[in-house]
Amino acid sequence: MSDIQETRNRVEIGELGRRLQRAHGEVWLHQVKGDPYADVLRGHAEDPHPGYERIRALGPLWRSSMGAWVTADHDLAGTLLGEAWPHGPVTGEDAHVPADDAGLGGDAAHYERLRALVETTLSPSAATAVCERVVHGLARSFNLVTDLAERVPVDLLAETFGLSAPHHWELTASCAAAGVVLDGLLCPQRLDVTRRAVTAVGRLRALLTPPDGHPAADTRELALLLATAGVRTAARLVASAVLAVVDHPEEWSRVADAPEHAALVVTEALRYDPPVQLHPMVARADVEFAGQRVPAGERVVVLVGAANRDPEVFADPDRFVTGRPAGVLVPALYHRVTLPFARAQAEAVIRALVAAGRRPHRSGPHLRSRRSPVTRHLLSCPLATG
Repeated sequence: MSDIQETRNRVEIGELGRRLQRAHGEVWLHQVKGDPYADVLRGHAEDPHPGYERIRALGPLWRSSMGAWVTADHDLAGTLLGEAWPHGPVTGEDAHVPADDAGLGGDAAHYERLRALVETTLSPSAATAVCERVVHGLARSFNLVTDLAERVPVDLLAETFGLSAPHHWELTASCAAAGVVLDGLLCPQRLDVTRRAVTAVGRLRALLTPPDGHPAADTRELALLLATAGVRTAARLVASAVLAVVDHPEEWSRVADAPEHAALVVTEALRYDPPVQLHPMVARADVEFAGQRVPAGERVVVLVGAANRDPEVFADPDRFVTGRPAGVLVPALYHRVTLPFARAQAEAVIRALVAAGRRPHRSGPHLRSRRSPVTRHLLSCPLATG
């Protein structure tokens, strides 16, 4: 590396560090001043729902002192997550991580193309086979996160895109490092974490080459999006669904009697503990919602985790109950690609786990990552059978 390039890199790293430090300081300051949205963004609470309820009490659409419009209202959230108003993703310097490079900067038409491509690129039978293989290889004591939830989506991607063993290891490490992109859209990460994410996204772009017979550009973008955002989303949904049948024996029994019941377990997991708790968007034109004028360029954030527990819509919203009649809200844009990817694996894992006949139980406390208000990322959750 030349001296000029090394100097340029040091300047860029220094500027990134200052920007992250400034953003983190702003979140902390607004939280100290009592802004409940800033409190949620810090990602320190084990249970974010008390913070969600503080925001709900402020009205259907409330403007945080941080400048974002926030809603916990189910009906308004459903409108905002639809396509009937001009909005786009958080990109560029508005994000604290490389959102554009990680595949999160496209428009609705782009993600609709990728969603269609998922159906032809990722085989349901391959997903089932991967899930069954990983489940059958579990020891009597295992870590739900590292041994199952995070392993399944990485193994599926490696198999789909034909990666050899050395490249499989690199994929695992890169997906883990790049997984902060969803949380980094709203919550500034540490400098070292952000730098690793930038490097990992670059490695993933180089590593994931399209298989024969697919349009190279779209398939590469699909692979990148699934590796950066899809793996973290799938891991969270798999973990949430597994804990549902671990903590609720009646759900385990229902899946044992009727494997198709796994779909209802996953649907309720998407409501009760969704893998994407907050979904940010940017208004592309002046709009008005709930009597509030939202100028073009301002950020709008749907608290998905709160909207899916809206007591005006869901009876006894803090209980896990399968078969609820009301619709579950899910984010759009890039999540129209990552959530079907995640859901297929979560259902297959539940079926495989129940078919194996060994219902696990919690064998220790779980550990959750801080600064992860969007995904509430699990670091560890020990389970045991027998």
